[in-house]
Amino acid sequence: MNNNTPHKPRKNRHAKRHAAEQTEPFVFDELKTRSQEFRNDRRLRGAQQANADWVAEPLDEWLSCLDAGNTDLGRETMAAFAVGMRETLSIRDALILSLVIDESRCPKSWLMEFAARPHLARTRTRMGELLTCAFEDEGMMPDKERCHTGIGMLLDIAEASPVPYCIQPLAVIAYTLWWLGDPRAMVFALRCLLLDEDCSLAAMIFSAADRGVAPAWCSG
Repeated sequence: MNNNTPHKPRKNRHAKRHAAEQTEPFVFDELKTRSQEFRNDRRLRGAQQANADWVAEPLDEWLSCLDAGNTDLGRETMAAFAVGMRETLSIRDALILSLVIDESRCPKSWLMEFAARPHLARTRTRMGELLTCAFEDEGMMPDKERCHTGIGMLLDIAEASPVPYCIQPLAVIAYTLWWLGDPRAMVFALRCLLLDEDCSLAAMIFSAADRGVAPAWCSG
């Protein structure tokens, strides 16, 4: 896929939620081995190239599922995201952007840049501008179907993954629920913090929800 081309939605959108018990849980050692392989690759080839190669195909499947309203991620993709979000928060942040920003304004090429090159000044500026606009613009309404599809996929990843690999998926769920104005955001944020008190994203969402801070669209 050409990374300069925005991901195109499928014509037929449908909701498909498979039961959690159909997803065989990951064994801790399995994800630990994948984590070590990812770390080794980052050391050998550099974080930028390793991150890009790690996330490219899983991101294609993720975006296709978002477009179709289908939460049935493949097992390899689930493992890639569980490990990727654990090892580098830039992959987590790319998934957040894919949910809260319209894909016409944030195509796959940008998501890949967020995941693989987060420290570039251009990348930091672009991400900051997108998130600030989303938070402050009352007209930036969320695509609720897209967000709930993402939440469904993240729940599957979290439920199939042992600690600590479930923590970041749960944190992204908390963020997305907060973005939707859903009070369950605090519940998921607290769940993360009980597993890892140092999860900064969960702490931020818990604090925001507790103080009644919400995106501008919620009060529009």
